[in-house]
Amino acid sequence: TRSGGSIPFVPYLARFGAPVILLGFGLPDDDIHAPNEKISLPNFFRGIETIIRFLQEYRL
Repeated sequence: TRSGGSIPFVPYLARFGAPVILLGFGLPDDDIHAPNEKISLPNFFRGIETIIRFLQEYRL
């Protein structure tokens, strides 16, 4: 399963009826929060494009 630091906050927001969407753009070997943490530039730019399209689609 995938996990992350933001995941425990999801049930808290659900108590208030807040919609939650978690979008991850990293890969398992990106070593999140490690001293050598990284993300590939292609994934970084795909993430930007995804957020732009998401905001346009939902008019946010």
